[in-house]
Amino acid sequence: MQKLRKFSMLTIVLVMMASLFAGCGTKEAVNEGNNSDGGTSTTTSSDDPFKDHLEISLAYWDIDNVAAKFEHDKIFQDLMKKFNVTLKPVNVTWDDYVQKYQMWAASGQLPDIFATDAIGTQYYRNWVNQGIVKALPEDMTAYPNLAKYFETPDIKGLSEDGKFYNVPRRMFPTVQWSVLDRPVLYRWDLAQQAGITKEPETWDEFKAMLQAIVDKDPEGKKVTGLTSSTTKMLGGFFWLYGNAAATSDGSGSDFKWVKEDGQFVPAVFSKNSLPALQNMREMFDNKLVDPDIALTKPDTAYDKFVSGKSAALLMGGGFTGIDQNVYEKRWKTAYPDVDFTENVKVLKPLKGLDGERYHPVFKTYWSESYFNAKLDDKKMDRIMRIYDYVLSQEGLDLLTYGIEGEDYKVEGDKKVPLHEENLNEKYPAKSLLLNLVTYNTSAAYDMDSPTIANKKIRQEAVDFINWSMENSKVADYDIRLTYMSTPSKDKFSVLDHDDLLKVMLSKEPVDQVWNDIVNNYKSKGLDKMIEEVNTKAKESGIE
Repeated sequence: MQKLRKFSMLTIVLVMMASLFAGCGTKEAVNEGNNSDGGTSTTTSSDDPFKDHLEISLAYWDIDNVAAKFEHDKIFQDLMKKFNVTLKPVNVTWDDYVQKYQMWAASGQLPDIFATDAIGTQYYRNWVNQGIVKALPEDMTAYPNLAKYFETPDIKGLSEDGKFYNVPRRMFPTVQWSVLDRPVLYRWDLAQQAGITKEPETWDEFKAMLQAIVDKDPEGKKVTGLTSSTTKMLGGFFWLYGNAAATSDGSGSDFKWVKEDGQFVPAVFSKNSLPALQNMREMFDNKLVDPDIALTKPDTAYDKFVSGKSAALLMGGGFTGIDQNVYEKRWKTAYPDVDFTENVKVLKPLKGLDGERYHPVFKTYWSESYFNAKLDDKKMDRIMRIYDYVLSQEGLDLLTYGIEGEDYKVEGDKKVPLHEENLNEKYPAKSLLLNLVTYNTSAAYDMDSPTIANKKIRQEAVDFINWSMENSKVADYDIRLTYMSTPSKDKFSVLDHDDLLKVMLSKEPVDQVWNDIVNNYKSKGLDKMIEEVNTKAKESGIE
């Protein structure tokens, strides 16, 4: 069995850092480093790097939802004392985080640490060129785990003139793990009630299953087909029908390039796009896609799926997200005596037009942790030491398995849980701290890891990734062209999820709508960008 190292610990640290953002100064600090007498902790050695107590502001998605629980989180409290810091949370949401960071950058109000997906965008380049974000120290001797982290090929290639301006939050050891990025859940119980006896393996079988559920409406809830946690997820599924290299993380800058008719073109503009778009429109017109998909939000989508109002759900986060957001927060409350894994299935990569099973492909990391350029060297050193700890074996073990002797014991080379308590509930800041530095998602796909709390879901997760590694594939593309910089490309964005919505919701013929979209991109310099990239690729020996 192939074991994946989950970067959950790193992710928790990153999240923790994000909550430290002081942004607008509207949150009261979560004070961790205080002694019982009210004073801050002190050190006895002048060489101790943690001698001075520091406050660090951290911005992270929906951090308000967990910050109130930090007070009772032993791991969080112990780490705050260990590093002698207070974390000040600054909240952003999935709807406003890009706009807020740009606004704070322009007004000089960025928090000390913030997480966002900016690499490849024009505003990222502005942050670097205008000195808005702080470069990591050139001498990383004091942070050996962090230094090693930057040796990963696709992360090492992110340096700007030899300097790094963020810590990418790595998820997977290879891009093959991207199969976990856009899982589709479906209500197998409703499918069986609608007369379906075989789990779908092809697009036609998947559509037939959804059609049966929608037509039969077994529970009388006017069930619709597929919903999605956000519209940014759409391309990660619908492009797989015949143009898998077009899958995008929604940032607008990660588009991949393929060679057609003797030149490189962005995969999203490949001649293979039209069949995928026509398949998507057909599904929408036949009510196999939620008619309110354009307005979808995570909580709404999860609720629709669990309540039986949507037959399928496209989401992010892999099986850890399924365990936490669908099962733990909803299913086990709504159906306490109903087995989740018997009634909800995860769709395996479907056979596409050429008979191959493709899965979406992204980078091995998603989003990055940034640091305000106003940070002095002392505070930057403290942050780097926290990040380094998260990446250490001790830190990863703590943020993954909990406290040794209390939550687990070591037997040989295995960590054996000492109780059945959900560690994410016991230590609500654990995932935040880990995810701030790294998602390390692959480590969760191991039966010895408690990250996926429900054991049956954990087994499904391990089985799914092992099966996918053997039976699905990555589309051909050259990542060097995604990272390549040219004058036109640096300013160019491809927000394919917006384009997919236009095609889906339009009443005009698909080819006409798509032609208008492509012409709009051409008016923004598409042809010029293609010319520049091909010229530079030839000069670089990329064939």
